[in-house]
Formats: sequence, C-alpha cells, structure tokens
Amino acid sequence: MKTLLFGNGINIEFGGADNLSKSIILRAIKGAKEADFPVDIIVDDPSLIVSLLGHLFLQVREILNGGYDSYAYTTDLKGCLDDFKRRYSIRKSLNVATIGFEDYYLLYDLMCYKYKIKNPEKYHIREALKCFFLYSIFNNGRVNQIYKSYPAKLADFFNAFDELYTTNYDVNVETFSRKKVNYLHGAFHIKADVYDPDSMRNKMSDSPIKDCIIDEKYYYLYSNALTTYSGYSKMFSIKQHGDANSAMDKMAKAYQENETIKEAVNVWEKDANEIVRKMAEGIKLKLGDSNLEFKETYPIKEFTAISDELSIVGLSPNNDTHIFNMINDNGLLKSIVYYFYDSEEIDAVSQLLNSHKLDFVNVTELWNRYR
Repeated sequence: MKTLLFGNGINIEFGGADNLSKSIILRAIKGAKEADFPVDIIVDDPSLIVSLLGHLFLQVREILNGGYDSYAYTTDLKGCLDDFKRRYSIRKSLNVATIGFEDYYLLYDLMCYKYKIKNPEKYHIREALKCFFLYSIFNNGRVNQIYKSYPAKLADFFNAFDELYTTNYDVNVETFSRKKVNYLHGAFHIKADVYDPDSMRNKMSDSPIKDCIIDEKYYYLYSNALTTYSGYSKMFSIKQHGDANSAMDKMAKAYQENETIKEAVNVWEKDANEIVRKMAEGIKLKLGDSNLEFKETYPIKEFTAISDELSIVGLSPNNDTHIFNMINDNGLLKSIVYYFYDSEEIDAVSQLLNSHKLDFVNVTELWNRYR
C-alpha cells in the first residue's frame, strides 16, 4: 500500500504566493473593508475583527518576553507557547502578517485567559476569527482553481498512490486526479454537523439550524474545516464524534439492561445542568433509532491504519504535531519519504518521527520531475 499525505505546500507551489499565510492575513484585512464582505455571517462590524487582529499582534512582544507564561494553564498550551517563542524570538522584525494565521488562535486563547473572557463570548468571537480567515483562504473560489496550473505529468505522481490524505480544505487534487482524497482537517464542501439538517445534533430539541439561515453562496463558511494552533485541539475535534458515538452506544445499551442506569437517565432529563439534559435526550433519541449517530467526517481511523509506504509533501511540522504523532505511532509503516522545502525541517521531522527510518528529498527535485 502506497499513501500520499500532502499539505498547503502544493498550493503554494502551483498557486503561488496567494496561498502563503502572509497573503491570507493581508487579504483577510483587505476583504473586511470591501462592500461584499459577508457581515451577516462573520461579524456585523468588520472593523471589530480587524481591530482584534491588531490587538492580538500587539501582545506578541510581551508574550516573547514571558509576560503571558502564567496564563498557559495546561501542558498543551504551555508547549504551544514555548514553540511560539522559539519560532518568533529569532525573527529580526515582526509585523501582523509575519505571524502564522493559526498562531493567532494561540494569542487569542492566552488573551482570553488574561482578561477572563469566557464562553459564550469567547466561542462566538473565535468563530468570527475562524470565518475571517476561511473567507480569505477561499479567496472568492480561486483556491479551488489551482489545479488548472498543474502540469499534465503531475497526474502520474498522484496515480502512483493507492490512498491520498490531505490537511488542505480545497478539492484541487481530487478534481485533477479524479481519485478520492481524504480530508483530515475537513474541507470547504463538507458541512459542519451543526449546519447539516440531517445530523444527530439537529435532531435534538435545541437544534442549532432552526434559527440559522444558511447562505449557500458562502457554503465554505459553514464547513467542518479545522483551524487552530494546537495539534491536541485538532485531535480533540477530530475524535469528538467518534467518542460521543461510542459513549452513546454504551449508555443506550446500559439503559436497556440496567434498571439503575435507566432510572438515572430519566432523572437527567430534568437536571439543572444543560449538558446532562442533552446527554439524556441523546440517549433517548438513540433508543428510538439505533442507526442515529454523530457523523464522523474526519477520516482519522482510516489514517491510523495506513501501511507500507508513506510519502509526505508540502506539510510543515508546525501546528500539526498530532499528524506526525499518529505517523510515529504507526508500526505498520515500512518506509517514509519526507519532501522538505527548507533544510531546517529535517531536524524537526526527524525528532517527530523518531520511531521510523526516514528518507529526505528536496521537494524542488520532485516538482522538477513532473514539469
């Protein structure tokens, strides 16, 4: 079995600088000032999200000087903060666009801890920030047209693999190769479950979609695309529905077989805690329809089962450590080729994949082969 895992590097190679993080941020700022900015979906006053971005950037110097260390309350957050300081402290100069767009989520979380911003405000502002970036990445649909710049010979490269996985949200490779692509971090064309009328979430009494008018012109803003700084956070979101389904199956079975559990669930329906009430409602829905479940739209189980040969192209070791951890833990892999853009990636990837023997190839050699 031969598997290809590819990331944004392929979009940068054939789509140009428009797909760099720097361009995404600058385009996001510019887009917020344009008349067709979707204010009804992202934020009523676009200047607020631009101001937030600027305010987050103004925290960077204090963060690099250790001023936010005391707000890194978890091991994961502390690790991400240390990595942020390692990467940016060596820069001679910084501006709002030199900070990776996913790193802004780290700045946001730290600022929320410092200023005690809590849910639901924290969640809603974060969602606005996410849509602000997704709107820019989509780039009025141009991101899905990059395949038109692929050289014809590139089809031979994709055809050499049995399975294709990506952290990208676009459909370029799938359109070009006509092969199935597995979207590890979601895709613009896959709706998040809260916007899917047939999802289990929308079968519940507080169905989120009831009060939501979806504008299909901006379908990608309702997608399951994952954007955050932390591999742990991405992994939590990826596994969330699978874990929920497993718990729901066990509870529904216990409800039918254990009278004590049955009585407890019945009491939960009137509990003061909303989460407990929803759990009870979900169990009752499951009892009424055993096929009902949360859709698992991230192919994580399939990815953990890949075997034999793996090639990695255009995927930076930054922000996606969860992907590299899964690869490192996979004992079914016999060979791994990592195509690097910058020689500094070799040391980082060697540390992340220290359980495997690796071959490193300059990605320029790969692209030149298929020009």
